[in-house]
Amino acid sequence: MDEIEFSIIIPTHNSELGIRESIDSIINQTLNFEENIEIIIADNNSEDKTKDICSDYISKYSNIQYIQLDTVNFSRAKNEAIKKAQGKFIAFLEPHDFFSKDSLLNLLKFINDHEDIDLALLPIFYYKNGRKEQYLNYKIQNSKKIDLIENPQYSQLLGLSTFFRNRSSAEIELLDVVNGNITFFSEILINNPSLGICCEGSYFAKNLEEKIYPSSTVSYSREEYEKYIQINFNHLKEKCFNKFSRIPEFIQFNFINHLRWILSIQKTDDKIDLTLLAENIMHIKDNALLKNRLLDNKLTITAFLLKYNNDLNDEIIEKLNLNTVFIDIYDIIDNKLHILANIININPRNIEILFDNKTKEFKKLTFPNKYAPCLGHDLLHDYSMECIIPITTDKQSKLEFKQKNKSLHIDFSRPCNFSKSVGYAKTKHYLSILENDKIIVEKNTSSKWIKQEIKSLINMVRKHESGFIKAVPFRIAYMISYPFLKDRKIWFFMDRPNDADDNGLALFKYAVEQDDDIDKYFILSSENKEFDNIKKIGNVIGYKSLKHRFLGMFVENIITSHPDNGVIYPFWGGYPFFAGLLKSSTMFLQHGVIKDDISYWVNKANMNLSLFLTSTIKEYESVLENPYNYDNYVVQLLGLPRYDGLKNREDKKQILIMPSWRRDLEFKSKEYIKENEFFKRFNSLINNKQLIEAARENNYEIIFKPHPNVYDFIELFDTNDYVKIDYEKTRYQTLFNSGSLAITDYSSAIFDFAYLNKPVLYYQYSDDYHFNLEDSYFDYETMGFGEVVKKEDELVDLINEYIENDCRLKEEYANRIKNTFKFNDRKNCKRVYDRIKEIKLKD
Repeated sequence: MDEIEFSIIIPTHNSELGIRESIDSIINQTLNFEENIEIIIADNNSEDKTKDICSDYISKYSNIQYIQLDTVNFSRAKNEAIKKAQGKFIAFLEPHDFFSKDSLLNLLKFINDHEDIDLALLPIFYYKNGRKEQYLNYKIQNSKKIDLIENPQYSQLLGLSTFFRNRSSAEIELLDVVNGNITFFSEILINNPSLGICCEGSYFAKNLEEKIYPSSTVSYSREEYEKYIQINFNHLKEKCFNKFSRIPEFIQFNFINHLRWILSIQKTDDKIDLTLLAENIMHIKDNALLKNRLLDNKLTITAFLLKYNNDLNDEIIEKLNLNTVFIDIYDIIDNKLHILANIININPRNIEILFDNKTKEFKKLTFPNKYAPCLGHDLLHDYSMECIIPITTDKQSKLEFKQKNKSLHIDFSRPCNFSKSVGYAKTKHYLSILENDKIIVEKNTSSKWIKQEIKSLINMVRKHESGFIKAVPFRIAYMISYPFLKDRKIWFFMDRPNDADDNGLALFKYAVEQDDDIDKYFILSSENKEFDNIKKIGNVIGYKSLKHRFLGMFVENIITSHPDNGVIYPFWGGYPFFAGLLKSSTMFLQHGVIKDDISYWVNKANMNLSLFLTSTIKEYESVLENPYNYDNYVVQLLGLPRYDGLKNREDKKQILIMPSWRRDLEFKSKEYIKENEFFKRFNSLINNKQLIEAARENNYEIIFKPHPNVYDFIELFDTNDYVKIDYEKTRYQTLFNSGSLAITDYSSAIFDFAYLNKPVLYYQYSDDYHFNLEDSYFDYETMGFGEVVKKEDELVDLINEYIENDCRLKEEYANRIKNTFKFNDRKNCKRVYDRIKEIKLKD
């Protein structure tokens, strides 16, 4: 083949689900495919139908090559493909990713106009929560050639969507290490530090997080760490010193690309010496670290701490906001100001909270989500302060934070109902205004409030921060409506936005039957099939509808089984612009019994719950013992509302298979999932011939109902003519009421099943669960409601044993169930509802 314009290399491994889309995006380019482009598929020993799919394309096109390796080594595969490439420019295209139709035609025009460049790239786009998002495209305003000596920060764009001139890589090998691509491109730039940016085209990246961040479960060994440092840092340093006698700033920015990966790894197999990493960070200028857009705040601080051996000067501390107190909670309840604030603890702290120039005592707290382990080392620590201060409307007061008699800056975290974007917070009786790193607290009057609101609206318009414009009409509507709605008692009940099958709905059904002066609304997506049915029960509002957003500014209590801030607040994306008006309290009804420590998520700083519901004695004790940091009056042992609707029916013979979730599967490609042990084990189980035959002979149905997140890839599971995969998402309670035997791995939903005195089996084939079971109070062997099994054949034998005994609960497990639940009187809804009515409202 004569030299052509482009060689597109697709490195694959078990990529049958995504490779067609990638190949088709190249074939269907507006640039003639057969005349100008070749595809080289470098297959890393795929065991699925990847080769068959590729063979189909090869039979149709002479310019598609297929290379198959006998091992899984992506670097080797790419190097083999580069050797065979005939194109003037080469690019790597990940399976599932694709180019827009006009990308290569426009890129060719650009390259022909800039013949002195060896590297060129396209903007990258990806999809997150159904929305098209940009990735680092803020740097790309128009097509141009960049001199990286003059504009070094542009080198951070390297990675996906990068095209390199074939001849420029003749003496360069893509080395076998994570992120080796970036080092490979960096070597090309060392030889020719000019970068081309072509805006007239797009690279669409799927599963972007999987490609740019390590999995949360990754644990590095010393050997992997040292290899990463040697190839991605030391190797480039040597090349730079040979060429420039220094490390140019554009390579420093590429070092930051590598820092994003290595600093994000939290766990290690053995003790790792961070000196090797620190020695390389020392070569990165402070301004490069400060100007980077790849590292979040914690990773940037970590990089500085390593660079300066924990000794940061005042200038760096100021630039990194390390002298800023972030307020997580600012609530006024019963004439008491409740404050929870934190500051990153990099040095010994001696913080003072001053109110009217008087030092106030506070409690020091620690939250697991406030510190950031790095390669097995805890470099950042949380310094959280909780303080309750009596206040009065009789006088104006002043709140400030100091260290060594020097005022600290004040800012607010996202959950706080106060923000710098608005600059003040209003309650029924008080007005709090941020002025020069102090908060002035005074009596609220209509004239003061309206004056402050108008000032805030003008400032928002002047600053023109992203997202403000959506909030302005709502804030104006709030001002107009406030006299009419300020005394309305509005309560929202919720489960998931797209589901109504949990404690929120159960309590809502009870609440609407109570004769009181509360306006009760259930929040649910209007597209949900149950929307009209729930209308027959009570008022329903469409999730994120105009009415939901409007009443959301006046709601007193949000009563939910899923308390994530991004779920319960319909304006979460623009939350800072709504802050200052909101007064709702969050009542967490739970969506199961907590077995593991989830304090990194549902803690006070993150959620600020007013009710934290528990159902078992051990669960209640666990929440109080672990660092959730809620007071006793918040954590309540009352029983789950949905338990009131559980009824042990004998009308069906059903075996339920209900695996839990694996956090490691988030943001992963379907090829990754198919290779995952979790998928393989349960796919095998629901297709086990011995199990199916035993169920068929004894007239038992088998229903596969996994965790809701598994439905994102439910089509990957093999089907058969007997096992029913619950595509319809049948209500859990319906299945629990009729089920005879349940099989899970770790699902807390199984407590509902046991509550009905029905047998349970735990299939725990390995230690791949994202929670550390040794840290859990719940021991499956001694506290579980059935046998724990590790092998599939043993599990199937045990299921057969239960079938032969009509799925009767064994006495040992009946006693465990009896000793687990405090309440079994069908009065959980009453206890919970009555408790919520007792909780003091925010001012």
